Amino acid sequence: MALFVEPGTNGLTAIAGVTALALAIVGFIDDLRNLPAVPRLGAQITVGLLAAIACAVATGASGWVVPLGAVLITGYVNSTNFMDGINGISGLHGAIVGASFVVAGWLVHTTWLAVLGAILAAAFLAFVPWNLQRSGFFLGDVGSYLLGGAIATTATLAIAAGVSPLLVLAPLGIYVADTAVTMARRQMRGERIMSAHRSHSYQRLTDTGLSHLSVAALVTAFSAGSSAIAIIVSMAGVSPWLGWALIVGLCVVYLWIPRWRGSRLPSTGFVVPAAPSICEIPASPGHLAKRWAVVGASGFVGSAVVAYLSEQNVEISEISAPRLKMTAPTASDLSQLLEQAGIEAQRARLAEQFTGIDVVVNAAGMASPDSAGDDALYGANALLPAAVVLASADAGVDRIVHLSSAAVQGRRSRLDDSSDVAPFSPYSHSKALGERALLAVADRGVPTQVIVLRATSVQGRGRSTTESLIRLAHSPLASVAAPGTAPSATSSVTQLAQTVVGLGATNESVRGIVLQPWEGFTTRRVLEAAAPDRQPRMLPAWLCRTVVGMGFAAGRIVPRFTGTARRVEVMWFGQSQTPGWRQGSQVDESADLLQILGGA
Repeated sequence: MALFVEPGTNGLTAIAGVTALALAIVGFIDDLRNLPAVPRLGAQITVGLLAAIACAVATGASGWVVPLGAVLITGYVNSTNFMDGINGISGLHGAIVGASFVVAGWLVHTTWLAVLGAILAAAFLAFVPWNLQRSGFFLGDVGSYLLGGAIATTATLAIAAGVSPLLVLAPLGIYVADTAVTMARRQMRGERIMSAHRSHSYQRLTDTGLSHLSVAALVTAFSAGSSAIAIIVSMAGVSPWLGWALIVGLCVVYLWIPRWRGSRLPSTGFVVPAAPSICEIPASPGHLAKRWAVVGASGFVGSAVVAYLSEQNVEISEISAPRLKMTAPTASDLSQLLEQAGIEAQRARLAEQFTGIDVVVNAAGMASPDSAGDDALYGANALLPAAVVLASADAGVDRIVHLSSAAVQGRRSRLDDSSDVAPFSPYSHSKALGERALLAVADRGVPTQVIVLRATSVQGRGRSTTESLIRLAHSPLASVAAPGTAPSATSSVTQLAQTVVGLGATNESVRGIVLQPWEGFTTRRVLEAAAPDRQPRMLPAWLCRTVVGMGFAAGRIVPRFTGTARRVEVMWFGQSQTPGWRQGSQVDESADLLQILGGA
């Protein structure tokens, strides 16, 4: 593209024009042939890189312009393409950005920037009447690529020429914020980014009943406001950081409007099938637990179970957990989940390994509270348990004890052994689906007795979460919500292993869902045990609730924050629970947990 560069304004205009035309050609081919994602992105990156090089050469800027320009051009072309979903929005956007470039060019005495801005504004303003008609014209990929390419290349040229980035990037802020937040949220939820959806803020606004023109005008008004902030800050001569801060705030307000109007983000990632009935395990005087199989025997919990079983007079078969994959939407459909588990090749292999076994312990799974919800998570925590219980029934296993998580009940004030679940993250969702699969199989009347054990916040020597807890307890961040006497769901892997073996061996009647017993610690005592020489700070409860609320609000945009907010909430407020299996009303502090945390 450097071949088209001429000295002065014409050369810079040519770079913007040729880049926009090249990207429009890519869009035209995509409209005709529906290019796959990889070659389409490759073409965009190639054009963006060549354009960025031309910008650097034409303006004499340093090499940093090349990567910046390539990312800006490639990213913004896709942003305009994603945002071109309602009548009028792109035409008005091109007009307001062009007008902003005109003002920016006038402010910094840069004629070519004002000229390019005027061309942009005139071209897309002329397109608006056609675009607003119900049966009118649409930009399509060719038009949106042309718009994004022209705007991003002009912005790259301006920055390379020394124009304040605040002035030229401000009008792009709303489009970038809507696109970036939507893509990040979908990625965190484990959704396929390239699949069709309606979770952009502007789409959610139309879902609340606003017309296309109203939403397009609203988005344009916020873009104009963002540009006005940059212009006022530049004219006032104050720090550009003030302008950036105000623009970020404006973007946050824009992203919040759909919720204010009643739009709620789709919760398809956390759909849980209706609960089957919980089968009570009757007293079984003839139950013998001599031969055990532990799936996931090399894992954190599995190895603790094997170690405890080794002290008993039993046979142990240690089984490596197969790696399975399944999408969240498929796992959310119980019939599809069980159907896939039924035809899963690993079912037959597991059934063969379970032959002659009395008790199967499923200690496998992904303990990833911050996981983005990928196929591996749902394969390990939903599909594998279904395959294990079906294989156990095939092999004639007498009993299966499945390790689930109390996280399936979410933020409820009191944990219990009911079938009620309220998953708040991909991890807790996947574990809840695993529970549902086992309960559904038990409800069919299979001879294998099914017990679901909900583990709480399990700690153990060498576990990364335990080491992080101990480091936190020794840091200035160690704190609890006053007065710090709320019960904590923190527990020891030692007692968890004992509970697993007890449930697998007992001849008494047992409920189909069992909650791991509380180990007697309060929120304050957990931190004191982990750092005996340091007292945790007592924070006002209202302040803690405010911070936690902000964390969960951020999680609505980036779901990964939900897991962090939940851990902080549990540290500050704890979580009470009904008495666990074989647990009385009086509970003393667990010596096992005290030892693990380093207090003894």
